[in-house]
Amino acid sequence: MTTLGAITSKRSIGFLINMSMLMLGANLVWVAYNNVLLPTLVEGVVVEGKGLAVGLIGFFGTMLANAVSILVGILSDHSSSKWGRRTPAILIGTLGAVPLIGLASLVVSPPWRDLLLPVALPVIIISYCGMQFFTNVSNGAWWPLLVDVVPEKQRGTASGMQGFMTMAGSAVGIVWITTLNEKGQTGLALWLIAGVCALSGMISAWAIRGKDRPAEIASRISLWGAVRDMFRVRTRVAVFFWVVLALLLAFMGINSLQFFARFFFQVYFPTVNPDAAFRVMGGISLALTTLSAVAFGILSDRIGRRTMILGSMFACAVTSLLMGLTDDYTFFLVLAALRSVATGPLLATAPALASDLAPKDEAGQYMAYNNLSTGLSGALASLIFGVILVTMTRTTFMYLFIVSAGLFLLGGLVFLFKVPQRALDERMRGGG
Repeated sequence: MTTLGAITSKRSIGFLINMSMLMLGANLVWVAYNNVLLPTLVEGVVVEGKGLAVGLIGFFGTMLANAVSILVGILSDHSSSKWGRRTPAILIGTLGAVPLIGLASLVVSPPWRDLLLPVALPVIIISYCGMQFFTNVSNGAWWPLLVDVVPEKQRGTASGMQGFMTMAGSAVGIVWITTLNEKGQTGLALWLIAGVCALSGMISAWAIRGKDRPAEIASRISLWGAVRDMFRVRTRVAVFFWVVLALLLAFMGINSLQFFARFFFQVYFPTVNPDAAFRVMGGISLALTTLSAVAFGILSDRIGRRTMILGSMFACAVTSLLMGLTDDYTFFLVLAALRSVATGPLLATAPALASDLAPKDEAGQYMAYNNLSTGLSGALASLIFGVILVTMTRTTFMYLFIVSAGLFLLGGLVFLFKVPQRALDERMRGGG
């Protein structure tokens, strides 16, 4: 496979926004299903151990997502489709997710609800894992676009746009879907997130038409070949993998409450409505994270990325620890807001750094490895914190925040000592 040439033409903000639209739909699905809909669906069919059940479903579904993302990254690197390297998978993933997401609506919709009661949990598992499979087909194909079609000097800005769309999708998931769920319209919520996901994929595919080019020399690869090469690369960039490890630890801290936020407010602040409290915290956090992601993403193109990421990890460690130690709801929201600002560089700057380091001919595979920092973190967080929360008490939730703080700190230390600026500069000069 020949090396793709450097992208020299500057991309318009409109192009970057439309290209990133997939991130809105995908994150709407992930946030709504993980944080709101999955706990609600499981709560309706599991009496004892619902926290562990949610954690296990989240773990295995997300592990499947990670494998799919890497495989699609490899396969799309070798794609000679006339539609482009990444476009077919983006469309297959977003359109294929629709019926699988909608499947879970049968569990809460009469008359199917009563008929499916004996197999309700397997239906939920199939729906959730199917959602993870198809959305990560599109996700695995989208991330290499930062290398394929965005000039190096605009990757921070493109990551900022991606961060904005990610937060916009998350905001809709928290505010809109939580409201529908609170009103008992869980089935409608499932079909709505499926529809938005499909539409967002079509917009992204339309935006990159003509710019998403097939491999210049098709080096065909079978599915078995892709499986065999999942963790084998032609060009090894050691510093890239240290970046992924550091981010994996940090994102485990971010994802600690992902599946358990609704339960957290029931236990930690029993005097407030859990759905309302989740909306308030989510709304504040997402607004501030969005602004932070866009600002730091653009700024990183000018002043560099390493210092921003380090500062972000250590600030998140301090705020997470304090969040677990306070029993004041207002102060908890203030701390959540501060941590949201601190996570902005991780969401916007880290993908830009990864795209800087990824070899161009293996962009799909490398950016899929980068996705492990978010995808695998979600799986590990759901399992680890699901075990911690087998008994949901104030003490176990306090442990959740203490462990989260430790993960941020450890990620920061890995990044500090294993990702020196010298190694980043050498890789940037080396290209590839």
